[in-house]
Amino acid sequence: MSINKEKLENYFVELEKLNSEDMMKLVEKHMDEDTVEIFVDHIEEFYGIADDDELGTLAQIMISGFITAKELS
Repeated sequence: MSINKEKLENYFVELEKLNSEDMMKLVEKHMDEDTVEIFVDHIEEFYGIADDDELGTLAQIMISGFITAKELS
């Protein structure tokens, strides 16, 4: 499957406009807290990251990529 680059760019522009509450609603549309925890656990175990701030940042990145793929598929 090929994602249209313009569609992806437009999606990121719209994503940047979201406030934290809207972003949480988008995350909750695709996953619950247990699923988010699976991402965090994976990062911690696979990459050996223990710092909570780093875990949070990396989880946000991974989850946003997951959601982007689901939204654009």
